[in-house]
Amino acid sequence: MRGLNAWLGRIRDQELPIFGKTAEQIRDLTDSEKSAVSELAEAILRDQGMTAKLLRIANSVIFNTSGTQVTTVSRAIVMLGFDMVRQIALSVAFIDAFLRGRVRERVQREMARAFHAAVQARWMAAKRHDAQPEEVFIAALLYRFGDLAFWCFAGQAGDELDEALLRNPQYPGDVEQSILGFRLPQLTAALTRDWRVSPLLQSVLKGSYTKRSREQSVVLAFRLAEGSEGGWHTDRARARLKDVADYLQLPPGEIADTVTMNAVEAAAVAEYYGAGDAVRFIPQ
Repeated sequence: MRGLNAWLGRIRDQELPIFGKTAEQIRDLTDSEKSAVSELAEAILRDQGMTAKLLRIANSVIFNTSGTQVTTVSRAIVMLGFDMVRQIALSVAFIDAFLRGRVRERVQREMARAFHAAVQARWMAAKRHDAQPEEVFIAALLYRFGDLAFWCFAGQAGDELDEALLRNPQYPGDVEQSILGFRLPQLTAALTRDWRVSPLLQSVLKGSYTKRSREQSVVLAFRLAEGSEGGWHTDRARARLKDVADYLQLPPGEIADTVTMNAVEAAAVAEYYGAGDAVRFIPQ
């Protein structure tokens, strides 16, 4: 297989339906004015695993800043909002689907970056008094949604690309273009648009955002997560920390401790989603 449309069709129509009708029903509830809260709650409650994970996530410090215990899906919708619960439920469905695929090490690393970036992005958004930092969390979590989908379901083509990237890690986009006929971020953009996962993520992937926008926080958070993988004291990690400090208009030393603690929180969030095997790749 070669070309974006071929891979898009395979992943969208053949592989992603593995997570079943629940996610499709949730995805189709796109407008809180047209869809009743009870419809969303009923769709989630059909899947016991999703229900349990959603309630754990809703009660985490990332989403529940009030400390009030959330014990029902309906209560989660009231507290977090219709669209946010829908996005969380979809992200749970996607992560579950990826975990059912071929969980090679590259998938675990991508998941680790995703959870780490999501927590860092939400913190940045809250620091800048964003009205919906949870939306920023979801956008960062799914920032490389297409990459994850590809690596889970690519089979032999994934093995070939993996070997090529190990030989030439400096220019991953060029390697992807050469072997696949497209770059993996293009797959993320196409899947995100088709699945209507996150309006904010769609805006991020278009790339035409302004400086110090909430879109920029998603990109900076991912770069920070990726840059810190060799340890927080490396030159690369320090450079990424400075980028974040500049974005927040704060001295790097003022945010360094919080940023490293965010990585610890990211490990807990990965556990909430059932991706505990990815934790070892989040710098602690």
